[in-house]
Amino acid sequence: MDPDKVEERNLRTQVYDPEDIGKYKAVALAEKLKPYSKVNFYIKRIEEIIDELPNYDLALALTDNIESRLVVERRYKTLHAMVQPTHGILMMTTRRSRLANIMKSGRYRGNQELSMIMMVVSIVINETLKYLKYKKSNIEGKLMIVSPYKFEIIELEGL
Repeated sequence: MDPDKVEERNLRTQVYDPEDIGKYKAVALAEKLKPYSKVNFYIKRIEEIIDELPNYDLALALTDNIESRLVVERRYKTLHAMVQPTHGILMMTTRRSRLANIMKSGRYRGNQELSMIMMVVSIVINETLKYLKYKKSNIEGKLMIVSPYKFEIIELEGL
């Protein structure tokens, strides 16, 4: 789900190819995923369509827009993943631990290192698969901060 189009600057840190420039991001990504799974895509903002979506076990919030993330987590159990230039932040919501409790607004800006993006993506994939298979994740109700040098996990349930 994304109303934006692929730009040349997206090629360095996102999964698009030069021939995707000018296409809607949701369409270009759906084309890449179709050989592997059933794909639904929307060229809209999450705020416009959230009430029309079916129920899912888990939503991945990977946007740089905090307000959109908060819309998603009001409806779904959510795995948030954010990449800063020097570190990544991950959090899986519970009824008591939500992004809304610690962040209200903002966008992430700045250059992102591809190695940091790949580190965060690998954790997202691993934790998503664990949750879908076992209904449990190592970061559920926690905030994980990763850098090239360490992983820090902060327990949010007691805050």
